[in-house]
Amino acid sequence: MSYTKAMFEDQIVGPVLKITSKTIEDNDYTEILNKIDITLDIRDGLKQLNPKIEELWNELTSDVLASVYSASSGFYRHAILALRSVLELGCNTFYYLDHNIEYEMFIKYNTKADKYVSSLVNEYAFFTTKYISTFFPDIDKIQVEQDSISNYLKILYGDLSDIVHGRYNSLTKKQTLQIKYSKSEFKSYERYLDRVLSILCTMYVLRLNEKSNQSIVKQAKFSRTVKL
Repeated sequence: MSYTKAMFEDQIVGPVLKITSKTIEDNDYTEILNKIDITLDIRDGLKQLNPKIEELWNELTSDVLASVYSASSGFYRHAILALRSVLELGCNTFYYLDHNIEYEMFIKYNTKADKYVSSLVNEYAFFTTKYISTFFPDIDKIQVEQDSISNYLKILYGDLSDIVHGRYNSLTKKQTLQIKYSKSEFKSYERYLDRVLSILCTMYVLRLNEKSNQSIVKQAKFSRTVKL
């Protein structure tokens, strides 16, 4: 069967618009919009340290918007796929913030984007207790356990990867091609959004030692990795 423009509008565009309308009607978007604002606030803070790093965070913000839009339209797995990209871009931003020469080479020579969350933690000790102590000496006093942030990153990245390209049950929930609204799946997505942004906010607060933005601090507390 060949799709026509009319069929595309009737079977895909129409249902998606209805799902989006139902999602907005059925859920409180205040907190979601606040989370989008938070990503912009972090971008402004990072820009003061390194204007070039804003490029990476702009990509992250775009992915946050794409993720929220996908979830609002009933494409829940694709929304979480975008969240994994958000986590990767966020970690890359903080890594390159401390590795300016590597970032310049990354741009100049168009090198492979191979700084995945798992490799950053395992190979570069990224945001382990020792890593954090170099710029936040009091980390031992506020972390809930040793390596609380790096452990959180590994668990979260694994959970997102399971959904994106992992286990059979996470890949085969749909037995038909029908697109439809699911409040439970949307709420599950919201929890993942909270987890991703909360750990990025925690990393931002610690790396910049910045607690003046209470929206960022509040979101950071959701991860429960440190006591702020």
